[in-house]
Formats: sequence, structure tokens, C-alpha cells
Amino acid sequence: MKQDLPVRCNLQVFKNNSAHRTSALSKATSLFLRRGQEFTITLKFQDQTLRQEDLTKFTLITTTGPNPCKLNRTKNNFKITSLCDRKTWSARVVDCVQGVWKISITSPADAIIGYYLISIRISNGIVEDLGEFMMLFNPWCKDDHVYLHNETERQEFVLSEDSIIYLGTESSAQPHPWHFGQFEEDIPNICLKFLNMSPRYQAEPEKHYLRRNDPIYITQEIGDMIGRWDETDRVNFMCKNGRLSYTLVSSVPILRLWFRGETESAYGHHWVFAAILCTVLRCLGIPARVVTNYNSAYNTEQTLHKEIYYDKNGARIHRSRNDSIWHYHIWNECWMKRRDLIQEYSGWQVLDATAQLKYSGALYCSGPVPVRAIKEGHVELNYDGKTIFSKVHTDTTVLVRDSKGHFRKAYSKIRYVGDGISTKSVGSDVQDDITLHYKYPKGSKEEYEVVKRAKQLMLPTPQDINGNLMSISPVVMSINSRNEQVYGEDISVSVTMSNVSGEKKALELVLSAQSVHDFGITRPQFWSEKFHFHLSSGEERNVSGRINYSAYKKELLDNNLIRINALVKEQKQDNGCYALADQDVTLCKPSLVIQMPKVAVQFQTITAMVTLHNPLKETLSKCIIKASGKGLLHREKIYRCMDVLPGDNLLCPLTFIPTQVAECRLYVQLQSNKLGIINGFHGLEVLSSDVQEWSTYHLEQFHKCAEDKSRDEASDDSLLSLGIQTSDTVLFGRDIPIILKVSNYSQIKKEVCVFLYAQYLDDNGIGCPCFWKEQSKLSLQAKEDARGGVTVPARHSYRQHHKPTGGEPRQLCYNSFRKRPYTQEKVI
Repeated sequence: MKQDLPVRCNLQVFKNNSAHRTSALSKATSLFLRRGQEFTITLKFQDQTLRQEDLTKFTLITTTGPNPCKLNRTKNNFKITSLCDRKTWSARVVDCVQGVWKISITSPADAIIGYYLISIRISNGIVEDLGEFMMLFNPWCKDDHVYLHNETERQEFVLSEDSIIYLGTESSAQPHPWHFGQFEEDIPNICLKFLNMSPRYQAEPEKHYLRRNDPIYITQEIGDMIGRWDETDRVNFMCKNGRLSYTLVSSVPILRLWFRGETESAYGHHWVFAAILCTVLRCLGIPARVVTNYNSAYNTEQTLHKEIYYDKNGARIHRSRNDSIWHYHIWNECWMKRRDLIQEYSGWQVLDATAQLKYSGALYCSGPVPVRAIKEGHVELNYDGKTIFSKVHTDTTVLVRDSKGHFRKAYSKIRYVGDGISTKSVGSDVQDDITLHYKYPKGSKEEYEVVKRAKQLMLPTPQDINGNLMSISPVVMSINSRNEQVYGEDISVSVTMSNVSGEKKALELVLSAQSVHDFGITRPQFWSEKFHFHLSSGEERNVSGRINYSAYKKELLDNNLIRINALVKEQKQDNGCYALADQDVTLCKPSLVIQMPKVAVQFQTITAMVTLHNPLKETLSKCIIKASGKGLLHREKIYRCMDVLPGDNLLCPLTFIPTQVAECRLYVQLQSNKLGIINGFHGLEVLSSDVQEWSTYHLEQFHKCAEDKSRDEASDDSLLSLGIQTSDTVLFGRDIPIILKVSNYSQIKKEVCVFLYAQYLDDNGIGCPCFWKEQSKLSLQAKEDARGGVTVPARHSYRQHHKPTGGEPRQLCYNSFRKRPYTQEKVI
């Protein structure tokens, strides 16, 4: 039937997607284009006698939207000529080879984003469909509102799928790996579903579809739809589907579950919302990044002031759910030209997808508000600038409840709101401090003028909060403990106090600790100590305390944060002075060590060894490792590991076959009963299986890795050898005897530790997690051999882990590696 068609079309999907930098997004038959940029198609007409001037009689047609119309530019008719017009839809003839006409089509730089149908009307009036494509924003086009001039930044903020989100505190930032996955094949449809499900679009689809050429409108609609997910609870954004936010490392499964309607609408903390918004914006072609604001104020746009309350024992208390300063709040920045505002406001724009109070009765999101406007205090813009400004500029007052129940002001050096604003650096995983993009230096004249201007615009009755400050405290106090301490060890608390008054003081000091949620709400006090002493005028004293591991291990939340409070007051005097200091301590858990080559070859098996040292005096049980990575693993793989004894190491080999030629990242997550969740990642460059496609740099890297491997094998450890002997076949249900031989060929005595573990091999030769492991320590003299026997018991190991089915034989793989004391383990 196709041969009878008057024209046959080839959309040149591969070439066009490559030219438009959408190859990673598309399947073989799906065309994704960036607006304002040429793309080519080929047409082969049934009439082989056509000349170039004959093609001017034909009309190409592109249509989009619910009701395509010429008047609103959702239906575009344009002739095939020899010229192109970059301001509108146009087509020109490029070449003709053996009756196949190559046509170049140009879309305008302000074209509507979404799916288009392209067709042709030939001279006899017949209209023939040629195919379908999706139009995206184009940061490479100078006439597009999202144009970004720096190529390195375009690679980072549009094309990069893997990133780091910084959590924790301003003094102990915790990098959390994240896979945006904007190029997964079903993400574009999910992005369009966000727009189509918007209440405003559903009420007036034709009107709102016409606005889809404007990045301001798109960012507001997407942010609004994501913000609605948590509208029922604007403080506690924990997952309703049972998955904690800290277990999440990718936007893709979240978006897919939402797209299929399999879960509730709330998915996690505010940083999960920001990550998902970043995925959608990058997929549509809008440059975007994730930004962390440490010590972020909440719900203070009417006052620019927050009162922080403590009880007489130094415990943080909350009079309402809004009574908090968040450890950090995460939003997005998107890049665009602001033609609706003055030129200075173009560039990075703040977009906060975490649900807020309704904006103009319709939108839940904040922004996009120019970062420059926040810095200059121009909060009168109609993009929720007041809300964003209040998150980085808010004064605080500390109030302590005395023994009579009255709240009294306390001298305090409470953390400075918005004292650290950061994002991931371009081209690396290093944290980039961008605080000065949002605010002038603390105490500067410029900052004073900005805050003064903002207060005049924001506060119903302008007031000078700073005018009520008390005189200098007679007691100066600071907490000198380390911001990061090792999980499993006791926490050392150190406080320094100085009496700067002219008289002797009888003082009471209360040290206390509370676990605290990321959004600033604290849990009940679980530890406290009281000290009574006298300080003479000018005297300084250090006081120390210790929080035992047994006291805090059951109190820790997923963020591993503990807040230390120190409250000093005059003994038996409610009207005396109160001074308070606090410090957040992060309990650092051991890191996952992932050993794997930096370079791999496509379709060739590679093994990564995951290691974790157990620093506790308790056994780690229920250990589960989850591994994922686009281009490395088809889907998330789960490995159940053996218990890890105190002081021992967890070892888990992960074997996989890279399929995608690209810079890939392996994500590994360990869950256990004692350490909770630990995330790790490792970068890997996958080279093409065709060596002729390698660049000179890739050849050098590959040879370097090979040389490093050879160098390792040629080290002194190579003078040690070991071998395994066992039967090729064993009856199911029987124990498996193994003979292990270790030889020392060197001239010196060696102390070695030999590990032996067993795992199954599936039909593809890929190893499953090891189900049995033993280790032995040996002392080998020079030129000495050691031989020993080991048995794999069927009753406790392989029989209960894997039963044969259908009478088919099963394969077991035995591996061993040695470890010299205080050296790194090497897989043999």
C-alpha cells in the first residue's frame, strides 16, 4: 500500500536527534526537536519527473494543540522554497539525489512546546501525514528565551542526568547522589501530563495551550502541579507510600509511579520535589539546577522575624508547627531571559515547588522570581518574591520559659538565617557557595539598605526589630564541639563560658540534646546534664559532657542530626540573665567503598566490589544492597548479604554489563538494622565496543587503566599465590569440600588474611550475591606453602538459598582474595 502513496517521508530521526542533542531521549522512531533550529526530512514523490520549482506548489503543515488554528499559530502552513525564515515556520530544498528530495525545515524560536503532526498538501489537494515530533525549548538558540551562552553550563544544566543534592547543615553538608533521568524514554509524556492535568488548562485548554511557548508559564504550571502533591501537609513531607525520602536516589521511579497512578500523591521531602522539578524542566529544555538554603526561615513573610522558644531545661519547644527554622530548604533555579521585566532580572530565577499558600488563589509554587531581585530587596514583583526573601532574611529572638511559666528574652548567638546557599559546581561534585548571589555580606551597608527597603514593602506596620535588643550579655558562651562525630562512638560536648561583667556570678548550666527533623521541629529531650559553679569577674571556664552511644542510637532520625543546647542562667533568680547557645552535630556513618575501573567497554562484563567496615560493637544484620545505574543495570538489583560482625567488613561483588556508551554512574545503597541507609556512587566512562570510535584520549585512558592493573599485579603481593581445588560436580544436598593452597614465593615472612566466598552464577554468567564466606589468618615463612581444607555445608548455605528446578544443574562460583594487614583488598 505504501508504494501507492503520492509521497513517502523519512523524518531522519537519528540524524535530527543527534543534531538537536536529543539522542539520549529518543527511541529509534521518535523525533525530538529543539525550537529555532533547522531539521531535515527527505521526500520521495511517486511522480519522478518533479523539478525544484514544482515543489513550490506543495504546502507543508504543522499542527499542535486541542484545536489547531491558523489564527493562534497552532496550525502553520508554509511553502517549500529555496530560502528559510528563522522567525516563522519555513522549508527550503537542500538537495535531490535519485528522486529523493532533502528538505530543511526551520521552526520559530518561540514555538509552542509539545507534540506536533507534520503533513503535506500536494497539488491535487490531497493531504498526506508525514509523521510526528515533539518540540522542546532550545538553550542553544540565541533567540530562545532560555538561551544559555556557555556550552559547559548547557551540558551541566540541560544534558547532565546525574548530580549531587546537598543536605545536612551549613557546617556539615551531606552530599546525596541523585539521578534526574530526564532522558528516560517515557519522561516526555509524563512532563506533558503535568501540563495537561493542570486545573487551569483543563478549565480553558485552548487558552492555556497557547501559553506553552513561554518558559515563565511552563515553570509555574509544572511547579504548581508538583507542589500540589503535598498540599495536605505542608510541614511533614514524609512519604505516604512507605518509602523514606533518604532511600530515594532517582526521579524516574517516582514519576513513573505517579504516571501510572499507583501511589498517593505525596512522595517525600522538599528536596525530592526540587529534584523532580529539575528533571521535568531539563527534559523540556529549560536549564535548571537544585539549590540548598541552610537555616531557612518558614512562614515569616508577614514579619521577617521568628521567635525561638526554650523551656527552663534548655529544650527547644514549639508553640505551633510553623514555629521552626529549617536546617535547610531546597528549591530550584531555572535560567531564562525576562522580557517581562528589566534586563537586569534575566538569568537565574528561583522556583520553589514545595507547596505554599495559594498564590492569587490559583498557584501553589513560588516564582520564578529573579535571584537579582532577591538580592536587591525588590520584593514587589508578582512572583512571590516576598516568600523567597523571607527565607534568607529573617531576624530571630530567643525566649526561655522561667520557673513561673513566663518567657524571657535570652542572650543568644543563634544561627544566622540563610547563612549558606549552595549548589553543585559545574563539572564536578564540589559544593559551590552562591550566598553572595542572594544577599550582600552580613553587616554591610548594602545589606542594611536592602533589608530596610524590603521591610517597607512587606511589613504591614514597618518596625525596627533590632531596636529592642538588650545590652551585652554578662556571660559569653560558646559550644566548641566538633560538628561531625563518628556514629557508634560517644559524643563529646565542650562549652566555654566567660564572665564579662564586673561582679561574681553564681550560675547554673544545663547541657541537653534533642534529635531534630530537617524542617526544624525537635523531638523530646533525651539527654541532659546540670552544672553549678561560680564565675568571678573576667573568669573563663570550660565544661565538658558526654553523650553515650546507647543514649542516642535509638533517638536518631534519618538525617543523623542531634542538636546540642547549652543554657546558662543565674541560680535561683528568675529575673537574672539567660544565655543560650546551640550546635548541630552530624553523626557520620561509615562510607560505602566502591572499587571498580574508571573506564569500561560496552557489552563487556565488569565487576564492582562494594565494601563497608562495621565500626560498631554490634553485628549488622538484615543487610540489603540495592544497585542501579542507567546504562549499567537494566533495572534496580537487590542483593541480600550476610551479617557483618563487629569490626568486620561487608564484601559484595556486583557484576554487570554496560550497554550505553556514555559517562555513567553506579548507585549503591546499603540498608541494615543498625546503620540504617547509606548511599554511595561511583562514576564510570563506558567506551564503544568498536575501538575505531575511540578518541585519542579514550585510548590513553584505557591503556592507563590497563597499566595500573598490571602494576598492581606486579607488586610485591604477586609473590603470594593461592589456588582452589574442588569437584566439578557435587550431588545436591551434599556438603562441598574445598582445598585451599596458599604459597609465599618471596624472601621474607608474610602475614596474610585469606577470604573465601561462594556465589551463584545465573544463565548469563553473572554472579549473584555471595551466600557463604570464611576467612583465615596465616603466617607464612619465606618460600613456604600452606594447605587447608574447607567445607561448604549444604544445611546452612547453598541448599536453602537456591534450589534446583526442572532437574537442571546449577553452577556455583568460588572466589578468594587475600589481604595483607593494613592494605587495600584486591580481587584475584
